[in-house]
Amino acid sequence: MVKVDGLPAQYSSLRVDTLSRCIQNLPDTSKIVAATEGRTEFLKRISGTDKNGNVKIWNAKVQLVYQWKYKLHYLLMPQGGLEAQAPVFHETEGTTPISETIMGDPQDGEFFAFSSPRRYYFDSQEAAQNSAVKRAKQRISELKGLECAK
Repeated sequence: MVKVDGLPAQYSSLRVDTLSRCIQNLPDTSKIVAATEGRTEFLKRISGTDKNGNVKIWNAKVQLVYQWKYKLHYLLMPQGGLEAQAPVFHETEGTTPISETIMGDPQDGEFFAFSSPRRYYFDSQEAAQNSAVKRAKQRISELKGLECAK
């Protein structure tokens, strides 16, 4: 059973059908900026050599924020069945904010350490940012087909 604010006591259940759903306010890909974070970590067998040492490694992420716009058609069913009272039909529409975190993928880079298994890292801030921005642009491209008609 779904609890709905303002649902009259004589109605106990709800059936919801989505009439439409689309994305509005997708971010502009030319304005995407990645936030970076660097830390120092001790790595072994750096880039396939016998070299071990402290290395500054980087991570980057992009926060995508957009909204789903929806229109719902729902049916309120009466307690005690249809004999007790007629069902009630309603339509509603609204928006729901969505936030996605897109991380850079170190597998995009060539810097690695350890040998079994090999682990990849970003050894520069720019490489981390470029990967996160590239992946965020790919995600926006995937969502383009779901945009609301203008």
